[in-house]
Amino acid sequence: MYKPFLLFAGLRYLRSRRRNQFLSFISWFSLIGLVLGVTALITVTSVMNGFEGELKGRILRFLPHGFVESTHYALTDWVALQQQLEQHESVLGAAPYIRGQALANRGGTVRGIELSAVDPQLQQRVSLVEDYMLVGSLLDLQSGEFNIVIGSILARRLRVTVGDQVTIVLPRVSVTPVGIFPRMRRFNVVGVFEVGAQLDASEAFIHLRDGQRLFAMGEGVQGIQLQFDDIYRAGTILSELASQLPPEYRFKDWSSLQGSLFQAVKMEKIMVALMLFIIVAVAAFNIVSILTMMVMDKRSDIAVLRTMGASAGQVLGLFLVQGLSIGLLGVALGVLFGVPLALHVGDVVAALEGLLQFQVFDPTVYFITTLPSRLDWNDVLWTVVGSLVLTLLATIYPAWRAGQIQPAEVLRYE
Repeated sequence: MYKPFLLFAGLRYLRSRRRNQFLSFISWFSLIGLVLGVTALITVTSVMNGFEGELKGRILRFLPHGFVESTHYALTDWVALQQQLEQHESVLGAAPYIRGQALANRGGTVRGIELSAVDPQLQQRVSLVEDYMLVGSLLDLQSGEFNIVIGSILARRLRVTVGDQVTIVLPRVSVTPVGIFPRMRRFNVVGVFEVGAQLDASEAFIHLRDGQRLFAMGEGVQGIQLQFDDIYRAGTILSELASQLPPEYRFKDWSSLQGSLFQAVKMEKIMVALMLFIIVAVAAFNIVSILTMMVMDKRSDIAVLRTMGASAGQVLGLFLVQGLSIGLLGVALGVLFGVPLALHVGDVVAALEGLLQFQVFDPTVYFITTLPSRLDWNDVLWTVVGSLVLTLLATIYPAWRAGQIQPAEVLRYE
């Protein structure tokens, strides 16, 4: 009889609002706040997951998964190393490279870039650059012709297109009989790629042979790029390769190039979720004021229940039922509205764009044209659990105060 009594009395008190309209208003306000908070939290975290997935999908298809370099200045016997690395069951492809920082100059406009010298044929084994070409092809990089392929943002900033020339300057000097000069070379733009990320503003490719001359590496290369069957096991696979090779090699994975970017995106998602969770917290702790006023409003009823044999624990449970009922209903409605919205937020935004005749993402400015969204049920679970925990915490104190009411003190003035 204990649980049915608590449920019946608690829900009965929750529905009874005839004597106090203000209490009813605050209850509805708290309920709506919970619904909106949970809905917003589910939707926004799904959109953040969508952006993160979009960014990872673009960048990680563009980048090689791992790098093997020599501790010496140049790796001379790189062909044998490449063949040895390709024998590993998890390595899908390997290609040589030379990589360094440089300046790109065109008509007085100078931009810092990451310059990669690659073999156009072998590069397709480790990177899908060719899939992102807007104009030209990576295969247009021919040895001895000093051609270059650059990103779309870099092309716009330098105001160049296919057929134009840019001057590449290395942070090194060449000693000649007439003096010391910075190492530079004029390159012909033969292709423009667009990944849809910051790489478009900083990456450029030249032929491996041209890079060997520019970087003064002779017949050597800086290292070998690798493509794995699972990019998220890159660290583990590199550790296995390290155990099979002499200690003169050093290893690094894709996170050394773009790991900080993904960490920043992850931290941004956490901070946005925390800020939105404040909405849920405010709505949940409104329950404190609701139940406190309800306890004051029901003091005589509580006193009567106590004189009829209800224990302090039963009175506490009665008000816990009321607070948790509001929390459960608010969270349930939030999930009911939030999950469909998260699944179809792109369609909703597109419909609003058509109705109001405006674009949220201008294709001439942004890399995407629709709002990406990916619902993660773990995020939904954490949202539900967190909201219910906040509701429980907000309910405990006023319920405890209700259980401490002494019936003799209350009925003395009735």
